[in-house]
Amino acid sequence: MGIILLGLLAFVQPGDTNIYGGMNSNIYQFSRYWEWVYERSPSGFRTSQGCTDLSGWYQVYDAKTEAAFNRTFRLRYRFQALYNYDDTINDHRFEPTMRIYGNFYTHMVIIPYYKKNHNEAGVGIAWRRGHTDWLAFYALAKRFDHNFSLMHMPEGPTKDPFEQIPYEFEIDARGELDWARVRLHADLGTQSHQYLDWPDSIQYVWDRHHDSSAVWGRLELRPVKNLWLGSRFAYRRVRTETRWSEGDSVTFDTLRNFWVEPFVSIYPTERLEFRLEYRMRDVHRDMDSVTYYSDYDVLSTLASWHPLPVLVIEAGYQRSRRYRYNNDTLIAEPWNGSQTQSRLLVNLELRLKSGMMLVIKEGLEMDLFPKDLFRSPHNHTYVALYLPLALPRKGNSNKIKGL
Repeated sequence: MGIILLGLLAFVQPGDTNIYGGMNSNIYQFSRYWEWVYERSPSGFRTSQGCTDLSGWYQVYDAKTEAAFNRTFRLRYRFQALYNYDDTINDHRFEPTMRIYGNFYTHMVIIPYYKKNHNEAGVGIAWRRGHTDWLAFYALAKRFDHNFSLMHMPEGPTKDPFEQIPYEFEIDARGELDWARVRLHADLGTQSHQYLDWPDSIQYVWDRHHDSSAVWGRLELRPVKNLWLGSRFAYRRVRTETRWSEGDSVTFDTLRNFWVEPFVSIYPTERLEFRLEYRMRDVHRDMDSVTYYSDYDVLSTLASWHPLPVLVIEAGYQRSRRYRYNNDTLIAEPWNGSQTQSRLLVNLELRLKSGMMLVIKEGLEMDLFPKDLFRSPHNHTYVALYLPLALPRKGNSNKIKGL
């Protein structure tokens, strides 16, 4: 019994051993300027990656392009990959697109996977005004090939067909004015029903229900000249319930992950910016065996100087605080046991005329200043790259007011 209790109290989320995870989540995200450039470009590639701990890397890749066959028909392609502890995404999304009338379009959606039992397909309708403003709705059938892939598989623990496959309704929107920018994406999933009935072993007889939903976005406002304020945010919920025939036992697992990051940016001059961001992140995980809760707060301050058209220099300070609980029992922090971490941040960014952009972000240890700063200054390094994948048209500019 003591071993079981110790195991319950020792439960942590993947990545919890990374005490700098909260601060890293602020610097590995793309800046507002990079988001603005990428979203408004018909074709582009970007990546952000860096160290998570001694054994792994954080990596994200985004790419998109469009091929217009004529005024009516075009093919859109989107690619996304994410590698971060147990979060793994690798999607190739093809959208044959037909113009209905004016700025209204219909879409087919095809998302193929190497394992075809994960394939997705659907349809959508959208209003788009160039590459700056759009509102799109999609309906997707997820894992519709799963049962087909099991057709000739013998009875056993790997034959787990769906009685009800999951569906997903997707909303994707963006809007921009001189004084406001809005970005919103939501995935609303339906509940699926999967079962396994293998008579040779009663422990493999179960019914499983699963659903997941997510929403993320960004709001930016400019109430007065030289001032931007707003917030980024994201919420995800994943629920699974499995009922076993033996003893009518039930196992369940519900994960809720929410964060919001308000920001304020002040521009005393066109070449100088002062920015403050404060990320609040909560993770709840309710299981049949243990309840886990994490409370994370991260303060990031930066001064950004644009001395040359191709060069941006940034320097600032980050401080994080987190508390984690198993069944209301505080989980002790690794390393020095402190719930707070701090570091200096130095960024160097290049913005070339070709449209290519490169930024290097370096954290410097500040917890035991000045001893550790000079003895072991390196903390974590992140690098981000943007490529336009097409030459800018004559007269176009990536310049944005206030950025």
